[in-house]
Amino acid sequence: MRGRLLLTFSYIIWMIHQISQYLRGRDSMSGTVGCLLIHGFAGDINDILPLAKKLREAGYQVECPTLEGHGTTRRHMAKSTRHDWLRSAEEGYKRLSMRADTIVVIGFSMGGLLAFHLTTKYPVALLFTINTPYKYWDVKEAMHYLREDFSTHSKRYIHGIGRIPFSSMLQFRRLLAETKPLLPQITTPYVLLQARRDDTVHAVSAQILATSVDESASPQITWYEHSNHMLLHGPDKEAAIAHVMTTIKKRFPS
Repeated sequence: MRGRLLLTFSYIIWMIHQISQYLRGRDSMSGTVGCLLIHGFAGDINDILPLAKKLREAGYQVECPTLEGHGTTRRHMAKSTRHDWLRSAEEGYKRLSMRADTIVVIGFSMGGLLAFHLTTKYPVALLFTINTPYKYWDVKEAMHYLREDFSTHSKRYIHGIGRIPFSSMLQFRRLLAETKPLLPQITTPYVLLQARRDDTVHAVSAQILATSVDESASPQITWYEHSNHMLLHGPDKEAAIAHVMTTIKKRFPS
């Protein structure tokens, strides 16, 4: 009996020590801001790498998950589904939440759709979307690019179409359809960045998204006049990155 009591007492002491260690860890990251950056459909972390580097240099905790099936082979992508992509984003969120207690989510293109899902499920302090679709594939803008430089842009479009499995396109379309009904649930402060010359996403998407979320999100759109879909690699990239950095700093001053 005495042995059992000693064992129980030892266990209680151990538990108190574990809880104390956990609370000290939480105190040490109190006020820490973490940024989860989610890349786009058929892309990889290179989509958002310039912004991720600047955020890390500024001292923020940064997480950039590679979505399941992305960044490898066409066959691997064909085996992945929208549910796998969302799970990858959720795992990134959970990893980041171990290092930061204030989470900012930044979604590029389709990554913005995944960001909406996370925001309805987990605590998110600030939401950014960059060239995120409500309507996709702007044929008019694509034709404009082809007229400017047919050789360069025709190769880019053909390469893009050839590397994306048809099954993955269907998964993307289903994700988009499933995301739209979630938009009225978005109450997190919401910032949109949209390139005027986006040839992948209709630029009007930003306006539709802004009017579809709850008005308490106070959506704010910033337009970029000279870039195509890859905003963070285009002529407006410095301005776009500066806008994200300034917005985060103003909302969460150190």
